[in-house]
Amino acid sequence: MFAPITQEPRARGAKTLNNSKCQDWEKLYRAALLELDRSKLLQRIEDAEAAILERSRSLKKSPGNNEKEQGVITRALHILSLLRQPGQKQ
Repeated sequence: MFAPITQEPRARGAKTLNNSKCQDWEKLYRAALLELDRSKLLQRIEDAEAAILERSRSLKKSPGNNEKEQGVITRALHILSLLRQPGQKQ
């Protein structure tokens, strides 16, 4: 059920804006996956989706090979869409 979250190795202590943005959406995604309270789940899903879509847009604008993260993003959005369906997480 969980989509793998991957991070590229980086130099010790290095934290770029892209890595920070990546971690932001991953934290929100994990929070949605782990939310047990149905009354809070929809908001968690919406927060995660918004952060994921923002990250996806920024990846499309940036140079470089971002296919791996885009693939993870696609899987994460699919899993969040499944969580939206009634009866998926109780």
